[in-house]
Amino acid sequence: RTRRRRRAMAGLAWKWPRTRLPVGASALGVFVLCWLYVFPVYRLPDEKEIVQGVLLQQGKAWRRNHTALALFRKLLEECCDPGQLFAMTKQNSPMGKNLWFDGELLYSFTIDNATYSLFPQATPLQLPLKKCSVVGNGGILKRSGCGRQIDGADFVMRCNLPPLSREYSKDVGSKTQLVTANPSIIQKR
Repeated sequence: RTRRRRRAMAGLAWKWPRTRLPVGASALGVFVLCWLYVFPVYRLPDEKEIVQGVLLQQGKAWRRNHTALALFRKLLEECCDPGQLFAMTKQNSPMGKNLWFDGELLYSFTIDNATYSLFPQATPLQLPLKKCSVVGNGGILKRSGCGRQIDGADFVMRCNLPPLSREYSKDVGSKTQLVTANPSIIQKR
């Protein structure tokens, strides 16, 4: 009798297609969906909520949070010595050093003679800095007339190899202490 039952069950199982997930996994999936419906998690704000938040902030003057600033500086100094490692120099990046691109696990670059000659001897940061400017190249400063204010900073950092020709100097200035560049931008230019 048991053999007949097994054969009958095996025959039924053969006729019915098997699901890809076990029954327990399907039940768990349904449970999670119900849970999220009953107890919604964080959702992105809609456009009206964003506008209301911005309008509520208007008129309030920005104030420096000295406690948060001191904590951030302490954490930064403990983790990575920014005074020495902020920029690649001949002092902290010897020839032959293997550099891994940020966010890229498979790509690295070995510092050769041509690259090494481009590095400054020491860090460009002369601390403390009273006023800094960080300038991109997205075009938002076009016709702004901010060039004089940017050049008035103690330290000017420019992102992604921006053009610094005379036609743009009125808007973006010309003073530069540090330029950042993604590898893709270097390849294009």
